[in-house]
Amino acid sequence: MKRSTTSLLVWLFACAIILGLFLPSFFIKRNDYLGGQRSPLAALLKNWEVYYGQNPVAGDTWKTFGEAEWKKMSHYEGTLWVRRTLPELHWENPYLYLGGMNRFEAYLDGKSVYRFHMEPGLVWNHFLVKLHPIRINPEDHGKELTLRMKWDRLPFTASFWVFAGDPDQMLNLMLQSDLPRYIYSVLYLTVGLVGIALLARRKERLYVWFTLLALSAGLGLLLQCISLQWFVKVEALYYWKDLLLPFGVYAFTGLYGEVLGASRRHLVQITKNTLFLYTIATLCAGIWSPTWYWKMFSDVLPFLAIAAMGVVTYALVRYRKDTQGQNERKWLLRGYVILVVCGLVHIISIYFYNPLLRIFSLWPYINALIANVLPNGLLLFMLCMVMVLINRVGRVYRESERNANELMVKNSELEQFHRNLEQLVDIRTKELEEASLSLSVTLREKAETLAEVSVLEERNRIAHEMHDVVGHTLTAAIVQLEAGKKLAAREGNLPMDKLETVSALVRKGLDDIRKTVRLLKTDNTPVKLESALQELIRDTIESMEVAIEANIEIPSGLGRLTEQVIYHALQEGLTNGIRHARCSLFRYTLRPNGDHLEFKLWNDGAPYGYSKPGFGLTTMMERVHLLGGTISVGSGKGDGGFPVGCELTITLPLQLSLPSAP
Repeated sequence: MKRSTTSLLVWLFACAIILGLFLPSFFIKRNDYLGGQRSPLAALLKNWEVYYGQNPVAGDTWKTFGEAEWKKMSHYEGTLWVRRTLPELHWENPYLYLGGMNRFEAYLDGKSVYRFHMEPGLVWNHFLVKLHPIRINPEDHGKELTLRMKWDRLPFTASFWVFAGDPDQMLNLMLQSDLPRYIYSVLYLTVGLVGIALLARRKERLYVWFTLLALSAGLGLLLQCISLQWFVKVEALYYWKDLLLPFGVYAFTGLYGEVLGASRRHLVQITKNTLFLYTIATLCAGIWSPTWYWKMFSDVLPFLAIAAMGVVTYALVRYRKDTQGQNERKWLLRGYVILVVCGLVHIISIYFYNPLLRIFSLWPYINALIANVLPNGLLLFMLCMVMVLINRVGRVYRESERNANELMVKNSELEQFHRNLEQLVDIRTKELEEASLSLSVTLREKAETLAEVSVLEERNRIAHEMHDVVGHTLTAAIVQLEAGKKLAAREGNLPMDKLETVSALVRKGLDDIRKTVRLLKTDNTPVKLESALQELIRDTIESMEVAIEANIEIPSGLGRLTEQVIYHALQEGLTNGIRHARCSLFRYTLRPNGDHLEFKLWNDGAPYGYSKPGFGLTTMMERVHLLGGTISVGSGKGDGGFPVGCELTITLPLQLSLPSAP
């Protein structure tokens, strides 16, 4: 036999046991209201007369207040009077118990003995549940009991109107009638508390709907107990208890939609929203008009409940969840079927009560079975919902176990990854140590190389200094020797003045060499640039026999290195012009132009051409570029655009001229 078939058979057996044997009202022993030797409770339903109007007077016609008049009450609005004579009162402590009225005043022989909400205003009173006890005396039999009522188109319920008897008899009767409701309400409220506990542990909408459904059913049945007012003041709660019915239908629709995965379907959402808005509208009607409050229940709620059942039926057929939710759907279907069947049996028993009354009197068990079919159907339905929750919790637990196993696998993988990472870190650490060692060796080699480069640069600088300082002097000496040779050849003797000049030039060159060496050893304070340039020009004119036109304008704040570059550039230009170009005239200009310093030296010698720069000119270019300047060497332009002589142009930035030379 398949597992599903076995489950169905077990469920049918459980339904038979609960529907057939769980009958609290049948097993409660009734005493037929006797209470030992006392007279039973009496329902005063006959011998009533009614008068419609404000104040009846003598001679007015009173009608018999029977079933024909009872039916008219649901359409009547206004004041009415009913009266009858009290029968013999055989009880030791007799009371009258009145119900089914919202506003009334009771009189005995014209004397007011009880008054309830006769003043204008709203009355929050459930006329079908609230009982009004009135203390009377055994000697009051034969007196006329008159009730003045303000009626507002409410239905008249004769079975819950006027009773007479002892208080303990009435309490015993109510407890016997209410005991099944107490049992069912305790069960439902317990299930609701379980739903709250589940909701506290896991925030899931399914638990919300289940909790709302269980609590609304439990509270609704609890407030159906008439005897509850004997112990607690629940008049207002009785009035509002019927709101739990549409709220329960709302929770029922939401629960089915959530389990079936159809909670976001438009049809289900529209149904839920309609039920919710209806509940709010009924609440507002109950606040402002009790008449409309009851009409909302009697005229609107049945159609909404049928529509909600239709939507749930459609959802059960239309929306099928995945295979993991098939067990939940199975219990939903069972709960739906048992609720519909028990509800239909309950409705049929109400509409066909009179034809079935003879059967009920012959077989009290059948009467108890029919009377308890709806509460037992609700109990079975709630069991089905509990099974839905059990399946959902079990599925969640299985998913949690699967996730836990996956996490364990992932954890082991992470541990292996961690170990591999540690090994990789060790390898990378060793590689970094080796790289650090190699880098330290490389840095040491680089330091040694830089030291060698520094030595070479210092040697080059010394060579440049020697070339710039001595070259100019030796060039002048050579020029004087050449002039002496020519004079000696022409005159036949050696000119002593030329030899003295050569001797002075050689001595000056020696002094310049010594000065350069001293400058390399110590950091003596240099002379001013302008004085040095003027002295160089003067010496050149005297020793070289050339003409120099100079225009010198030196800005303040030049650095030492800039001054050295300018001085040696002039020295190199003069030397090259005399030695190579054989010129006789120089024009020299040094002045600032904006943020630059312009250096121009022109001579009238042979054109520069395209010869390769020598050692001195190359050194000069390196120094100018080091300072961020530009240098150009070329021929000047004479008349007619032909190249004439040679022109040296240097441009140095003034803002970069501030640092001093090392």
